[in-house]
This record gives sequence, C-alpha cells and structure tokens, in this order.
Amino acid sequence: MNKDRIKGSADQAMGAVKEAAGKLTGDAKLQAEGKAGKLKGKVENAVGGAKDAVRQAARNLDRTLDLDSVARAGSAVRDAVRTRPVEALAVAAGIGALLGALIART
Repeated sequence: MNKDRIKGSADQAMGAVKEAAGKLTGDAKLQAEGKAGKLKGKVENAVGGAKDAVRQAARNLDRTLDLDSVARAGSAVRDAVRTRPVEALAVAAGIGALLGALIART
C-alpha cells in the first residue's frame, strides 16, 4: 500500500461524509462536493494500485535485466498514470475483471 491508496481511501471516506451531510441538510453543493471527493478518492486509489502493480512486477523481473531499462519503464508507466488517470483506472478495472474471472473459474 502506498500514499496514493491511503489518500484515496481517506478522500473516499470524506466524500461519503460530505455527501451524507449534504443529503441530510438539503445542501446540494455539499452533496456534489462529496460525490466529487468520492470519485477523486477512487481515482487516487486506482493510481496507487497501478503503482503497486508496477513495483511488484519490477520486483519479479529477472535480475539479468538492465536496471536502467526497468527504471525507465517504471517512470513511463508512472507518467502515463499521472497524465491519464481515467485511462489508468479503466486499465486497472479491466485487469481486475480479468483476474476475477480467472479466479472464479478455479
């Protein structure tokens, strides 16, 4: 678990609180802020998951690989996730669905 996943979970929780408070008080703006906070948290959590997956994949690589190449690949993935978080979330969701389907088959 990394700081993005922790922050994402915290933002999701805070968003849920704001959304509930907005519903209770009839404050549409607060409710919308809560929904936005929950979405932001989900994206941050997905980015953190992608980072964790990249780190784990790098750990599993054969030691004979050029470490500079691995670092460049990790940087490229990190930059792609930062610049296109929605696409990264979609990729993470697809991978999760695929893994879930594979696990369900066993």
